[in-house]
Amino acid sequence: MKNENRFLTTHVGSLPRPGDLIEIMFAREDGVPIDRVAVAERIELAVDGSVARQVKAGIDVVNDGEWPKPSYATYIKDRLNGFGGTGNAFAFQDIEDYPRTKARVFADPGRKHRKTPACNSAISVKDVEAPIEDARRLRVAAKKHAAAGLFMSAASPGVTGYFFRNDFYPTTRVIFCARRSAATRIRGDRKRRNHVQIDCPDLAMGRHSQYAV
Repeated sequence: MKNENRFLTTHVGSLPRPGDLIEIMFAREDGVPIDRVAVAERIELAVDGSVARQVKAGIDVVNDGEWPKPSYATYIKDRLNGFGGTGNAFAFQDIEDYPRTKARVFADPGRKHRKTPACNSAISVKDVEAPIEDARRLRVAAKKHAAAGLFMSAASPGVTGYFFRNDFYPTTRVIFCARRSAATRIRGDRKRRNHVQIDCPDLAMGRHSQYAV
């Protein structure tokens, strides 16, 4: 996106959610029955408010804060088939020598509710409508608040492999299958003229957590 007068501002993608929206996401992750219509209305209102605040703060290229999702990565299980295995156990090698830090990290309430089932069958697209609805909701809010541009985020194949253990494919193939499924979503977004940000902190995350020495 070009502007001849100045650099356009944007941000990393995932923004802190309102407290009530966090509770909604926790309930949805835990399988608690929820009013889908009421949740959709709350998310619509939340995204509108998020975009309004971004524009007010001086952000040019806005997004939905990833507020319709439980997190920037774990929503994968809801939109792709193949993730029905047991949960993943995370290791953080870089904090093993710091028990107080480790206790704070693992006390995060989001860890209790976050679901990361292993890949235990073939990966394919399960919910193609969800990203379409994400795009529609964001476009409405961006237009209403006169944002200069907008973007959507998608978890990279690498970060998908980090959060969701592979119990089905040969070690490397799961990356390519996840990439192919992610590309389906990206193409859908591009047809609607949205910019796509690929969230891929997996190289750094893997180094400091799983492979630190």
